[in-house]
Amino acid sequence: MAASEGDGNGWVVSAGGDRRWGRFGAAGLLLRAADPSDPDTPLVLLQHRAVWTASGDTWALPGGARDSYEDAPGAALRETEEEAEIRPADVVVRAEVVTSRMPGTVWHRPGLDMRHAAEMLRRLRPDQRHDEELDESGPGGADDSAADAVSGAVRRPRVLPPLVQESTDAVEWTYTTVIADAPRPLETVPNNESLELRWVPETRVAELPLMPAFAQAWANGLRSEPVELVVDVANVLGSRPDGWWRDRAGATGRLLDELGAGMPRTLELPAADSAPPAAAFGWVARAHAVIEGAARAAEHSGPFEVHRAPGSGDDAIVELATELDGGPRRVVVVTADRGLRDRLPGNVLVVGPRTLLG
Repeated sequence: MAASEGDGNGWVVSAGGDRRWGRFGAAGLLLRAADPSDPDTPLVLLQHRAVWTASGDTWALPGGARDSYEDAPGAALRETEEEAEIRPADVVVRAEVVTSRMPGTVWHRPGLDMRHAAEMLRRLRPDQRHDEELDESGPGGADDSAADAVSGAVRRPRVLPPLVQESTDAVEWTYTTVIADAPRPLETVPNNESLELRWVPETRVAELPLMPAFAQAWANGLRSEPVELVVDVANVLGSRPDGWWRDRAGATGRLLDELGAGMPRTLELPAADSAPPAAAFGWVARAHAVIEGAARAAEHSGPFEVHRAPGSGDDAIVELATELDGGPRRVVVVTADRGLRDRLPGNVLVVGPRTLLG
């Protein structure tokens, strides 16, 4: 019933008659998790939409209409919890991108409104007058005409509130894809909007009969490509004045543990100076940490492959990035050092320490 729904339910209709669900736009969750059998190919959670839904019997992302008080991540996480029973606390949002836009006007269809339900039940009562209602603004509020005359109450025609409401105000409908990581392929429980929920290898997503809008967005940049992440640990460590210089090895070990525990698996990739990347996002298949000087004594048992530079850390990073650049994965170096950036091969991408530190 409308009383239990948010205020975002309704259509935005374009001048040409195209309809999009969500009075305030819509959002969906692109959730990735590692495939234990294939480090280069993440699994993506897809929803086989029920036949009765818009673009039914196709595959897309969990999602739906945004309410007026929600941002895109909040709406996408709420819809995913409703449609898959995945808790927002179990995923980490990495990015958001508007993947569709359409100008139009709002048509709101609230469904079974409580006032309609009450009125229809009232009209089933043969002992009640259902063509008029009593305006009890007078002091009496009686039930018959004589009492009405005494009390001053007035009967007026009973009017049902409209089930369809149109706003002539122009709006821009948007669909925002929210990209997030899951620690593993989480268990899902579908509701009545799904025929099935499935963790699909990313390389096989395009083989399914996708919702047209999702198919276009997927082809235009939502896909990811495998990444070799190389971290300039000295530069990242130096970006935070937390007293690391007093115990460089200990501070480096703590930093590696911290980065390893919260390391994003999905990275938003910057544009390359040479050929553009095949995808707008990277999937971290392997992570390297280059340490130098006194920090070489640091210990780490997490996800990083630690490289202990015998001399200059920058020299070691350039050598490692150059070696990896000839492989099948995109190389991404984490540093804010402009001098180091200029020494890297042109196909290597660079992101700042905030990518890992948040």
